[in-house]
Amino acid sequence: ALCLLRAREPPRARCSRRRARRAVRRMPRSATAIRLHVALGAALHLPADSLMDILASHAQATGFEPLDISNAVCWLGGWTKERCCQGDRTTRSDCWKDQFSFEECCPNADCWDDPDLSYERCCDVETYGDGGNPACWGGVYTFEHCCLANSPAQSWVDILTSGVDTEQFYSMDEFYTDAQYGDDFGYYSTGRVLHEGKERKTAQQFAHFTTYPMALSPHFGRVMCRLLFLKWIHLEERAPFRVVEMGAGSGQLAYDIQQCVRHNELGIDPRVWRRWAAAFEYLIMERSPALARRQRERGLRVVPGDAQSVHSCGAVLSALAASVACKGGELDAPECRAGQRATEDSGASVVLSNELLDAFAPVKLMLSMYSGHDVTNCRVWQEMRLVHVMAEPDLLSLVQALEHSESRIDSLLLDLRGYTSDMFCGIKNTTVGQAAAECSPDSSCLAIAFGLSELLGHVDLHLPAAAHNMRLRLRKDNELCSRLQEIAGRLDTEMENVVVLPRQVYRQLRHDLRDKPDLEVAFLAKVQTRQVPVPLSSARCSELSGWMNAHQARIRRLLDVYRSLGYPILHLLVRPGEWKFVELADCLIGSSGGFLLSIDYGASFEALGHSLTVDSASDGIFIPPVPQELLVDLPDCFSAWPTCAGRVDWTTFVDFTNLAEAGKHHGWRSLAYGPQNILEHISRRNVSSPSGQRYSVPGYALLSKSWSSRHVQNWYGREVLASSAATSGWEQRWTSFKALLMEKPRSASDPKPPIVVSPSWHLDGEEMDKCWQLDITSLPLADWIRRQKAKDAREALTSLTEAVSDRLGREYSDAYEEAQLSVRMVDWLVAADGCEAFRPAKATALLVSDGLWLSLRRRLRRAWESVWGEEAVDRIARRILARLADLD
Repeated sequence: ALCLLRAREPPRARCSRRRARRAVRRMPRSATAIRLHVALGAALHLPADSLMDILASHAQATGFEPLDISNAVCWLGGWTKERCCQGDRTTRSDCWKDQFSFEECCPNADCWDDPDLSYERCCDVETYGDGGNPACWGGVYTFEHCCLANSPAQSWVDILTSGVDTEQFYSMDEFYTDAQYGDDFGYYSTGRVLHEGKERKTAQQFAHFTTYPMALSPHFGRVMCRLLFLKWIHLEERAPFRVVEMGAGSGQLAYDIQQCVRHNELGIDPRVWRRWAAAFEYLIMERSPALARRQRERGLRVVPGDAQSVHSCGAVLSALAASVACKGGELDAPECRAGQRATEDSGASVVLSNELLDAFAPVKLMLSMYSGHDVTNCRVWQEMRLVHVMAEPDLLSLVQALEHSESRIDSLLLDLRGYTSDMFCGIKNTTVGQAAAECSPDSSCLAIAFGLSELLGHVDLHLPAAAHNMRLRLRKDNELCSRLQEIAGRLDTEMENVVVLPRQVYRQLRHDLRDKPDLEVAFLAKVQTRQVPVPLSSARCSELSGWMNAHQARIRRLLDVYRSLGYPILHLLVRPGEWKFVELADCLIGSSGGFLLSIDYGASFEALGHSLTVDSASDGIFIPPVPQELLVDLPDCFSAWPTCAGRVDWTTFVDFTNLAEAGKHHGWRSLAYGPQNILEHISRRNVSSPSGQRYSVPGYALLSKSWSSRHVQNWYGREVLASSAATSGWEQRWTSFKALLMEKPRSASDPKPPIVVSPSWHLDGEEMDKCWQLDITSLPLADWIRRQKAKDAREALTSLTEAVSDRLGREYSDAYEEAQLSVRMVDWLVAADGCEAFRPAKATALLVSDGLWLSLRRRLRRAWESVWGEEAVDRIARRILARLADLD
């Protein structure tokens, strides 16, 4: 900029890009200097990345505090937003010269996009009073925003989609639900989840994956059986003691638990066991008709219902009231009456789910770093929706093969052409779309719309949130413009002669194809799935309000991290069904109190937020490993998760923090959270009920009852790698299987029952136990940044060397495993030697005496070497003894 000011000859003759950059670096970092740089750069048309130079300069000065680029560019001296923007584009025409326009500088520019609206018509307070013309206002368009220009600008995403009905696009959770549970092509509802033929009677019932209840049968069920017994004790031997399992899969866990109770497989005192068995009832609530049939074939009680809807509560309560005990006894007993909510006497005592929540439908949300700090305001959020497109010749061949009439085919194609043009040319004709089209004038409406959406994943561009900022960037930032032109050119090639399939058309085609597998495969190979950002609808806003309020502090912490690193957008995946699941459990438990146990793979809120934001191209939806024979003739299902919708299973990571927050909202409290092996207890426990009655509860350990299979090793937290070469010898463990146990107490003042005595992990990074040196529940790099105690993430990363980076993965992976080994080893010591093993003198003697140590080591290796190996067993044992002896 300074070079250009000093040049007497034409700029290109004397001012190189390098000299201009050098001048910018030497300029003071004040806001005035930034405005001067950008204004001169735009006016004199500096080379391609001039505005990016300004953004980089600002970032170095402020640590990537969000910059309103329009504010930085447009206002200088007497030209202020207050003067120039209080009106429409004609009110202060002297403000707008060749360099900048009203649409690029003013946050209220979109108020006057409609030719029937003007400042004079809408803002005349003398005629209409202080609020202006009420006929002009609605939604975000208010007197304060449009006439006074003193409220935040609309998002460019809002403007882009303001004139089209985005409800016709598939929401991500709706498409996910259709492909998993829909009648026409749902993976679970159509029965593709199940083995056919001779394997169906074995524990391995599913077509391409297994679950712990199947792989560890009957031992997994017995561990759960023991936990249920402890809960029955805490509930003062409640009768009937009713367990509701939601989404029971093959029914293996339900079958094994009931066998455990009926045959006293835990070895409970016979007098207590008879009371326990007489009180015990078990009911499955299942959404999948195919799985429900399989469960009934095994003699299990099943009621249809959706775990993501509180409307299932009444049907489950009616099924509980229709139990064998109620039919054969006093039909009018309080526990045999069914209502819409559980009462003091009716309802369930325990709600249980295993590998269910990962199938809940997700919504991918985006939050711009430029959106301000009110993260509970739905206006600052967008969600990604799905759009299906298909080449017209391919669609024609498909519907002809379906033997549709010629008139029906002609009508369909005509409607789809019109729909495609109306929807996406409507997007292109918005003010933001027009600015984008100036960058790529030969591109189609589809390429412009999908190209702008794709740019959201280009972190280095630092896309703004405000519509007027985006218009200015598209017109003045040559780097952004050329990037869009490149993307749009590629999309035009990929989508030549395509039409868009609205949600209802896609559904109808899948319905017509459900009994024609070869044609269905051809359809999946040809249809493309694209994504577009849309504002949150009022229904979605209402659905997510509890989630936003519960996590606002965590969201702000994530914003602080990624804002300092220059990320423009925070990406989060939320499953609204998690809150609805807890609401349903609360309806089933009622006021008498009870428990909710959820087992699944997942992590905490912040860990999942870190993961999705750093990998913005990911939607957080995964396909479990599939046997090759099931992929024959299918397209590449792993290239993009929607490709084989309905033909493979999908899964996501469960947000256990969100579950706990949903529970807190309904008066529940968390009792235990951690790896699933915290549910196991090796030693016998002597426990008392709240009234003081004492019980002896047998221990149960998988390894002592089974052999050290791959699944047993994974149960204990040991990662068994399929290929160490492919993963450099380690894997991140933070998303592996966890268990969350929550209680609905009769009274908030009741003490927490010690159902699980293993140490509980934290669900929020701010609540981590001070004795933890590493947060093994988080992403390694995210936790390493926290440990540096720098002023922000950017400063912390300046000390990250290649050597540190290389060892982080292994360090956290080993710590994740060894934290679990240490707990299991302490449990084993108590079971083997009693509490004497914990006395400092005893621990010291074991450390200083070679004979005593070798004897203990031999026993420990016999118990644990097959899972952990000699080196880990020896090292962790000595560390435990040192802590007990107060030597460490």
